[in-house]
Amino acid sequence: MARVVLKDLYKKFDEVVAVNNMNTVIEDQEFVVLVGPSGCGKTTTLRMIAGLEEITAGEIYIGDRKVNDVPPKDRDIAMVFQNYALYPHMNVYDNMAFGLKLRKTPKAEIEKRVSEAAKILAIEELLKRKPKQLSGGQRQRVALGRAIVRNPKVFLMDEPLSNLDAKLRVQMRTEIAKLHKRLNATIVYVTHDQTEAMTMADRIIIMKDGIVQQIGKPQEVYDHPVNIFVAGFIGSPAMNFLDVTVTDKYTLKHKNFEIDTPEKIKKVIDNNNIKGKEVIMGIRPENLEDSAFAQNAKPSNTITANVEVTEPMGAEIYAYLDVDGVLMTARVNPRSQAKYGELLSLYVDLDTIHLFNKETEMAYI
Repeated sequence: MARVVLKDLYKKFDEVVAVNNMNTVIEDQEFVVLVGPSGCGKTTTLRMIAGLEEITAGEIYIGDRKVNDVPPKDRDIAMVFQNYALYPHMNVYDNMAFGLKLRKTPKAEIEKRVSEAAKILAIEELLKRKPKQLSGGQRQRVALGRAIVRNPKVFLMDEPLSNLDAKLRVQMRTEIAKLHKRLNATIVYVTHDQTEAMTMADRIIIMKDGIVQQIGKPQEVYDHPVNIFVAGFIGSPAMNFLDVTVTDKYTLKHKNFEIDTPEKIKKVIDNNNIKGKEVIMGIRPENLEDSAFAQNAKPSNTITANVEVTEPMGAEIYAYLDVDGVLMTARVNPRSQAKYGELLSLYVDLDTIHLFNKETEMAYI
């Protein structure tokens, strides 16, 4: 395996900048996920690493070798596509063996590699079947097997689970994560699904409009988003945002509430000199609770909201709320009596508040 280095990577389509001066190092055996909304440049980045897209400027290294001008077949990478890209007229064995045959790999070696990959992916009994006889999950396993048999330096995966149903996606997420550990592989994985990013990655690269917003471990990005975009993109349901004013007493004042701040937030207020300023407060749905189920709820840590919709989820209720015209989401106790049209008192876990600059949308730290 090998590490991947992207240095000042830049891609422009006519007048559209798809990737803007991207710099990152993907370490050997690391599982890195590129995540972001459609059109953010993540797939273009992957295709440039693969050699399927010419770069406008910058450098790409796989291992110690600069590969800017190296054709895809000589980059020692294997790519797994969203649509599986299997040959319909070939059975599973031949699909997995095809790339090795093109490289004139000895027949005995091909049989050994295909057999080993099939065993890892639990598709040994499918080797004689054609793709049309397979389910979506089985086809994706075959596509993974075709990549595995090549023993590449780097695996590149472009939204490989997006065509699967929800239950199968969860199962295949687990399978790919296990595969990564078993193969000690370097994997660069593209998805727009932040749940996939959070559950699978060693590190996440969050992109927007061709620009890297933040790079970090999943929990690090979740706990310390650098700006409003990252805060709103990572986490499900998304973070709530409210305009508040920082008072001289270190409280956060809104039109219909005023809440205290803990010591760590007071330090942030002092460090950034934002007393008297209007800022954006971020609070995640899981850090809001029906006050009836919060032992230490009091006026200084509660807000009042109008209930718009409730969604019982079994272990919790998603309450969709209106706070003075701003829509918010709370994940509250399943025994909550929150009902449409009623006012709900919400306990705020003050230690989990985030503050953002209203003009730059960057986090105060």
